[in-house]
Formats: sequence, C-alpha cells, structure tokens
Amino acid sequence: MSRSAAAYQKFTEDEIRKANSVDILSLARGYGYEPEKAGRKAVHMKHSGGLYIFPENNRFFQWTGPDDGVKGGAIDFVMREENLSFPEAVGKLIGKEFSPSVKQVVPYEKKEREPLVLPEKADNMKRAYWYLVSVRGISPKIVSHFMNRKMIYQEKKYGNCVFVGYDAEGTARYCSMRAARDNSSFKMDATGSDKSYPFFHEGKTDLLIVTEAPIDLMSHASIAADFYGRDWMQDHRISTGCLWNGAIDRYLEAHPQIKRLVFAVDNDYLARDKNGQLRNWGQLTAAKWMKAYTEKGYACAVHVPHLNDFNTDLVEMRKGRSVEDLDRQRMAELETAFEQSAEEEPEQGICQEVISEINVLGICMSTTLVNAVARTLSPAKKFSLIARNCSATRSANCEAFVTFACIEQYDPLILPDSLANCLITT
Repeated sequence: MSRSAAAYQKFTEDEIRKANSVDILSLARGYGYEPEKAGRKAVHMKHSGGLYIFPENNRFFQWTGPDDGVKGGAIDFVMREENLSFPEAVGKLIGKEFSPSVKQVVPYEKKEREPLVLPEKADNMKRAYWYLVSVRGISPKIVSHFMNRKMIYQEKKYGNCVFVGYDAEGTARYCSMRAARDNSSFKMDATGSDKSYPFFHEGKTDLLIVTEAPIDLMSHASIAADFYGRDWMQDHRISTGCLWNGAIDRYLEAHPQIKRLVFAVDNDYLARDKNGQLRNWGQLTAAKWMKAYTEKGYACAVHVPHLNDFNTDLVEMRKGRSVEDLDRQRMAELETAFEQSAEEEPEQGICQEVISEINVLGICMSTTLVNAVARTLSPAKKFSLIARNCSATRSANCEAFVTFACIEQYDPLILPDSLANCLITT
C-alpha cells in the first residue's frame, strides 16, 4: 500500500478526537456489515466472525477470527478494515488527504456463518468417560448426567471429548472439542459454533453459576457435591467458552427467574500480557462482569479458584491436598512472579498509577493503604479484592497488583445474606 508524505502529517488532539467521534456503527454499514441486535448495549454484525459494536461509548470489539482480541474506537476500526497507519486513518476520518467518503469504500467481503455440523459419534464413550473421570477427576454421576442428555460424547475419528450446547428447541448450536488424553492440550470449537449458546445445566433456583469451559462447570459441580455435600443440580450452571458474556445474556433472557450470579471463572494469576506483565485475565473480567450485572439489578459475587481453575483444584483435592495446601502453593508462585515484575518498582509502593479505590471487605481504601495491604497478604488472610474501575489504561503495576491480590475465595461471612449460602467455602 502506498503512503504519501502527507499521510504522515501530525494531527492536533482536537482532530484526533474528531476522528474518534465518527460513528462506528455508520462506519461498519459503510464497509458492508449488516447489524443485528445482540444485547442491551452491543450490536453484533452478521457473519462477521464476532464483531460487536457498542454505540453507547462508540467502541468495537472483535473477539474471534483472524483479528481475535482487537478493540478500540473509530480510528482503530478504520486501521483494521483498510490496513492503514494511524495518521492515514485519522486523515481519512476527518477528510484530510483522503477524498472518498466512508460509503465509497469497497464493502468488506464476509462469509455466511457455516451451519454447525457435529463430529461423528463413536460407537461408545469409554475413552471420553475415562478421561473426564480418571484424568480430570470429575464425578462419574455428573459425567453420566451430561452424556445421557447428549451434551457430551466421544468423537469417532480421534476419540476427542465433544461438548454440545443446544438452543431452546433442542437444536445443537455450539460444539467444543477437547483431546481425551492427559498429555495433550488440543481443544477447538467446531466450525459454525455460536458461543452465545452455552453448555449448560438448567437448575431450579434463582442462582446462575458462570464458568469458562464445560470441564470447569463439571469440576465446580463435583467439588460442591463430593467435598461440601451440596446438591449441584439445584442451581443453574453455564460455561461461556471464553471471556465473553454473550452466553450469559442469552441464558438470562431465557430465564428471567434468575436473580443471583456467581462468576466462577479462571484465576489466571501467572498469566502475562504481550508485554510480559502479569495480567489476571479471568479475574479482571469477573470484576467487570460483577460491576456490569450489579448495575443491571442482579446480586453478584465472584468465586475464585485456589489455583488456576476449578479443575486444577479438583484434581489436587482428589489427591488429598487441602485447600490450605493449594493456597500455599499459589502464594509461593505469586510471590515469585510478583517480585520479578515489581523488582524495578520504587520503594514507596506498587501502585503509583493505580486505581484510586479498591473494595476490600466492603471498605474503600486509599492507594497508600492498598500498598500496605499488599505487603501483608498471606494465605491466612481471606481477602477478596475487586478493582472498582477496570480501566484498560491502568498501568502494568496495577494489573500486577490485581493479579497478586484478587486470589482468595469469598468468605460467606462478608457476602450479602442472599449469596452467603451459595458458595463453596473453606
């Protein structure tokens, strides 16, 4: 692509703001996208592979396909669509250097969503059953429950575990596959899968427990049943297949009786972003969801795994390890990782560009107090820290702090009465 010298001119802050104020929904229509309603605040573009536009704040997010994880404003959208540099995109949006209007852009060529075709079933489910029960530690009764409902089966060709999500009419709409081997990390979604249709268990109460993957759903249920004597079938349970809330919204729309939500997503305490900084993707997302759904009127809580996810917890608990053992392991790993990330930090604190307030046991704390608490955290302390304002502009130090601190299970003593009895506690 040719780029003239004029395309690299500098723009004023006002010009950049003007460029970013261009309506992204109109831009999308100009590029040939067809909008369809997706949720209360998001508009989905048909056959886009997961492009969502948020008219309220004029932002977009592409969660799947070759542009997985791309998000931003109008400038970013044009850069993405036409492979332009930042100055070129700004110039195009404000009418400098580029004369054609957005409507004159050649429409983006998109493919129709392919129909979901489920993998061929094997004659039996011995391998899948063995893997889920013996390797993953899931309760045999729970595995059988989902197999009997045709939500889990064994793939014929490769022997993979297949997990299926259905719509209200019983039509398969989502399918994920996982290798039934303890030495393989293979997992993928079948072509044509729609993640807004979750792998689910329909309960009887007003409580919905949200996990990321089907194995996490069954692991959380197994811990509840086998270690805490709870009837796992009473509550609604779904797995989202990712850190996108489309499945949550669809399930809530179909089940208006649900009033309480528990987000039991992964505790990615050792995960790092592309810059090598600690970033707890699961818990940062849980914090955002908690804020968003509380504002919608739901009673919300977060249930954090002791280790990376509830299946890891379950496997270790099957070996006879206590939750205190798991806490000590996590804290040791965290302290090492956190020290590595913060080794160049000034003495005065870990959160210089941080959140101004953190909710700790219902108490709003200043940055100074946050720093003090961070230095005193231990497995014996039962803190559950949720960032109030999960801003994408927070510093790497702040992200490291949230990763370090947002790690403990909720203590029922500090939860609202309406939620105190629904969580697994130590």
